[in-house]
Amino acid sequence: MQIKFNENFDLDAAAVEFQHDKRGRFTDVLDTSNASEIYTGLKSLSYDLALIHEQRYMSIQPSDWTSMDPQTKQKYITMSHRYASHGEGFIYGRKNLSAGGCGVGSIDAFNKWLNSKAVIAWIKKVSGHDDIVAASAQATRYGPGQFLTRHKDEHQTEQRRVAYVFNFTEKWHPDWGGLLQFYENDGTPRDSWTPGFNTLSLFDVKHIHSVTYVTPFALQPRLSITGWFRATPL
Repeated sequence: MQIKFNENFDLDAAAVEFQHDKRGRFTDVLDTSNASEIYTGLKSLSYDLALIHEQRYMSIQPSDWTSMDPQTKQKYITMSHRYASHGEGFIYGRKNLSAGGCGVGSIDAFNKWLNSKAVIAWIKKVSGHDDIVAASAQATRYGPGQFLTRHKDEHQTEQRRVAYVFNFTEKWHPDWGGLLQFYENDGTPRDSWTPGFNTLSLFDVKHIHSVTYVTPFALQPRLSITGWFRATPL
């Protein structure tokens, strides 16, 4: 499978838009058939549950979560909520794509495309960071009750430069939450971007942002592939 930009997507215009505020949200980015196949692939994946527990990152495999009794599950959720109440916490489904192939052809092809010379060259042009050499990737799935609190994506070891979110969520309603929310440095909310289908959100890692709480009445999960364009190899 060959991943490619939508022939109507204006690469140069996207670069100009990004420079206004070091961020941009772009629609109809990929070839339509590519986007549909990636969406189908994301629905088929098995996601670990990523969360904060006892002051550290934790990833729980689906089989382990399913086998837990309700009381133990609630302890994990309560602990994550406790950290979130102080501004540090998250719960969401995650599948690491940078450690190797995930076995789904469309997603493996997309990950390879992200790290292609053409895409890396475009991101360098868009961002102005000439030292970008690679893109990390993870598939994410946000369902009811899941969230990611306010933070920046700066990381000295990985030397992240630009964060990206490729959304593959059909007919998302903004009242369901799951918004990419941006903030001023003092925590004042700025604006938010609703998940969409075949949309790309790009932003400098210095922007403060979150993924807002997904409501209990959301009718489907928020599916995306996210990561960072970085100055160190994978």
